[in-house]
Amino acid sequence: MSVIKHVLAAAAALALSGCGGKSMIESDMSRLVSASPASPWLTVENRGESVVVVSGLEGKPKVQVSPDIATAVEARLRTTLQPKYITDLIINCRGLDTATSVAAEAEPPTASLALAVNCRIVNRGVVTAKAYRIQQSLPVQPDAPRLDTLVPRLIDGASTQLADQLWADVKATTR
Repeated sequence: MSVIKHVLAAAAALALSGCGGKSMIESDMSRLVSASPASPWLTVENRGESVVVVSGLEGKPKVQVSPDIATAVEARLRTTLQPKYITDLIINCRGLDTATSVAAEAEPPTASLALAVNCRIVNRGVVTAKAYRIQQSLPVQPDAPRLDTLVPRLIDGASTQLADQLWADVKATTR
């Protein structure tokens, strides 16, 4: 009888330890990456960072972005900027940093991604270096945030904004 109590206690402990949902939510952005053109003139460094911690929600859920965040940002930049490419243009970005949060008490509740990166643009010999700060927000349901799709949409939207700002700076340095 005592063995059964120990087995039941162990089973209850295992069941309770599983509460609280997944510790890591997977998010696949490989389609965006595979659909982007090859553009050796445009690079985003900091490869490897692939976990996004979402603050503002209970338990600070983590989202595993596959492939890594820099590769996803680079893919969107390439897709957006490749049709605009001009001869002798090089764009290199590094120091990519992201922070994601949910304002559950806001009306309406929103999820936000802050993206910061330093980019160097060489446009026909004219060199420009600039720090970019992008803020992308989307509405969210705090009780069921769907972070597996929300985080890629935030990254993609912020990357598109970054592409627009980069292109404006390229045009400003065109002779």
